[in-house]
Amino acid sequence: MPRMLIKNANILSMDPEVGDFDDADILIEDNKIAAVGPNIEAGDAEVVDGRGRIVTPGLVNAHIHTWEYQLRGIGSDWVGFRDYVANMHGNLATRYGVRDVYLGNLLGSLNQLRNGTTTIVDWCHILRDAEMTDTAIDALEESGVRAVFARGTVKPPERPGEVPYHKKPFPREEIERLRKGRLASDDRLVTLAMAILGPDWGEYDVAAHDIRLAREFGLINSAHTYGRKGKRVVEDGYPRLAAEGLLGPDHNIGHGNCFDDTELKIVLDAGCTITATNLTEMLNYEQPAMLGRLVKHGAMPSLGTDCDPYFNSSMLAVTRHAFLHQRELDNRSLWHEGAWPARTQHSTLTRDALYWATMGGAKAFGLDKKTGSITPGKQADLVMFDCRGMNIFPALPGGNAAHIVVMYAETSDIENVIVAGRFAKRNGQLNFDAARLARLHDELLASRLRMFEQGQFKSVPVERGPQPEHFVL
Repeated sequence: MPRMLIKNANILSMDPEVGDFDDADILIEDNKIAAVGPNIEAGDAEVVDGRGRIVTPGLVNAHIHTWEYQLRGIGSDWVGFRDYVANMHGNLATRYGVRDVYLGNLLGSLNQLRNGTTTIVDWCHILRDAEMTDTAIDALEESGVRAVFARGTVKPPERPGEVPYHKKPFPREEIERLRKGRLASDDRLVTLAMAILGPDWGEYDVAAHDIRLAREFGLINSAHTYGRKGKRVVEDGYPRLAAEGLLGPDHNIGHGNCFDDTELKIVLDAGCTITATNLTEMLNYEQPAMLGRLVKHGAMPSLGTDCDPYFNSSMLAVTRHAFLHQRELDNRSLWHEGAWPARTQHSTLTRDALYWATMGGAKAFGLDKKTGSITPGKQADLVMFDCRGMNIFPALPGGNAAHIVVMYAETSDIENVIVAGRFAKRNGQLNFDAARLARLHDELLASRLRMFEQGQFKSVPVERGPQPEHFVL
């Protein structure tokens, strides 16, 4: 592969041993970062102008249901899981065919690349059979995104005479087929994980079976936590799993914000990771996103966009909101402690949020040796922000680069996205055939409208509910 040299850029490496630079270079050789620093000589390397740009590691979206892409714009006024499950798993998801999965995963992945995300954890819980599974992987591979394909299973509505999904163990034959076949290697752009029910969504024996299965094949497993006590399938599931030695760094928890302190300590002491999808949680949960509580326990949050039906699945938006949301919680807590305004410095900084969105996600899914920071030897997964346009200018000369990315940058400011040394987006345009993309958009729209018709679904304004009598400060 040709060598590439990014010259004279402002670099946020996210690696304390490498450091940051106001004016330095990044040399890329054989898909990897070869060197970072000022005045790198690279001979015949292709030179990419970094002046007026900020370069960061590619963002890591640690929890997204990519297949939901064609169902955007319908769910922001839904009431929590009640409406999500009814409209999605109880209706629209049942209308998906193989081609629908392909379209959602391909265009959803391309949208992630457009937004500066180079790695996704594709939590794919729409799959009914091997054909759907292979097609979902085909789409990820075609997009060029780095992906952890978290193979899940569909959650259909209960029908008389059928075993409900929460009683069904993960299909061993599918994991064995994938792990011994096309996803046997962990050195590919697309690698394998298991999206399991866990004890909040499945019976205890099912959760234990699925974790053991993942371990047998050397895979990270990830589970949603519903959170609310009284609503879980197994109320004491996580303490029981910990007591059996079934929790560890290979278990990732989506959300987790409703864990009480005892439960949280149990899962963190076991080494589990937690991914916050703070926008989803701000919409639909009674407890705030799991960010500051993780940091207090010495753990590292990761971030995900979760559900396209709710909002634009941009990691820039999620990262910004994660920072603002946690800063607000910090300020409130200090006020209650009689320590507001802050006596020294805020406990949550913009750089923290950017770290959660890069290294946090990489560490959660065992990718931190490959990506998440601009470190020599790692894969060249990079985002270049053009700071010369009116949206950012004149913030960069003299401004804090992490502050600029987290608080100012939008998709329109992303000039280049590089995955494993290859341009996925260059000069503001996706590296994908434009005519084919237009045809796929038409097909995606037809897929959406067909599912709406089949499911007799119509997005209509909902009735406004009551205001709370007292607001909690």
